[in-house]
Amino acid sequence: MRTTAQSADPGAPRPGADPAAPPTRAPVAVPAARPRRLPQIDVMRLIVCFFVVATHVISNANPMQAVASNAVVNVLHFTRQAFFFISALVLVHSTWGRVGTDGRLAEEAGQLRKRVSVLGVPYLLWSAFYVLLGLVTAYSLWAAKRLWWTYLKGLVQGTDGYHMYFLLVSVEFAVVFPLFVRLLHATRGHHGLLLAVSGGIELVLMGVYHYVGQPEDWWRPFIGEASLTAYQFWVVLGGVAALHFDRMHDWLTRHARLVVGALLGITAFGTALFFWELSIGEQPEYAGRSMQPMTVPLSLATIGALYLVSVRIAALRAPWAQRALVVGTYLSFGIYLSHPAILTGLLYLQQKLPGGMAFHPVATTTVILVLDFVASLAVSHVLSRTRWSKALIGRPTRRATPAARPAPVPAEPAAVRAAAG
Repeated sequence: MRTTAQSADPGAPRPGADPAAPPTRAPVAVPAARPRRLPQIDVMRLIVCFFVVATHVISNANPMQAVASNAVVNVLHFTRQAFFFISALVLVHSTWGRVGTDGRLAEEAGQLRKRVSVLGVPYLLWSAFYVLLGLVTAYSLWAAKRLWWTYLKGLVQGTDGYHMYFLLVSVEFAVVFPLFVRLLHATRGHHGLLLAVSGGIELVLMGVYHYVGQPEDWWRPFIGEASLTAYQFWVVLGGVAALHFDRMHDWLTRHARLVVGALLGITAFGTALFFWELSIGEQPEYAGRSMQPMTVPLSLATIGALYLVSVRIAALRAPWAQRALVVGTYLSFGIYLSHPAILTGLLYLQQKLPGGMAFHPVATTTVILVLDFVASLAVSHVLSRTRWSKALIGRPTRRATPAARPAPVPAEPAAVRAAAG
């Protein structure tokens, strides 16, 4: 919904004006203002990216059935939900101004190609890389002969790398995004009901996945772990949050203690539930799986708490902090894509460490986490300086020093002008 500003009719003389004076210039349409950036959401994305790395390090640097590491991972399963929430929020926030009165996005085809290419090209390239990496680390003649089929199958199922499902789901969301916008437009005034229905579906799905079974193989990209179906509530939540952003911000900042208290309580309950499942015979790895009903309230509370933390961090005025946040958020997607490759090398080195290191799992895991995150940041930085930056990390080539970070959101932001109802 673009707005235009026009001057008075140039043909109508102003009172007291000289009739012989030349007419005023024709009115010029002023384009709609660019949506204000949400620096706290950029910060939030970087924090979630760090926890993704932490989850993968803790899971892989410790024995699969270790109780302690699985108990920690069990309360870190908010990362994928938070990522999809952020993705939907940012997309809706940046595009809602182009939505017409019929709920259609202007220039849908061009925008669709752009969204899909930004995610799809890195998905194709990194999937190929991880298939080759898997062949190198676990070489067999049989696997080499089936390499092309493994790659194609992995593209469809999101299994070429254990983290590549996120890009597959993101591409699915990019494809259906115009329909998603129409859904948000059609349910104006009923977004609370939309969230309730979507949340109920999410709880049921997580219950089926955890207590009955997850659809695998060719069902995976449609109703399984690599499907938009499995995360539909989080994109709905992100879209609704974008349209009611100021109300969300105000509620969270006014109820910060409630949000933090809810997070602590849900975390304690989730941990107790984890140990209860162990007591009835479940394996630690199964009890701490990511697709279970407990992840819904846990992710809701964590998203709220992370938002509050991100608001504080985004408000930092120190130049070094501003620059660190700019660079970190710019490279976050590259960190996500590259860190499993670096982790593979670090885990290989871990096996070569003296035997005594096995008695210090916390210290070993912490060192691997720091090295993995820093090395991934460095790799992403290098890739961002190449001509292939957009294809590899979804960002345009960064040749100059990043501009100053946008001003942080004020404590009481002006209302977002979105016809959210």
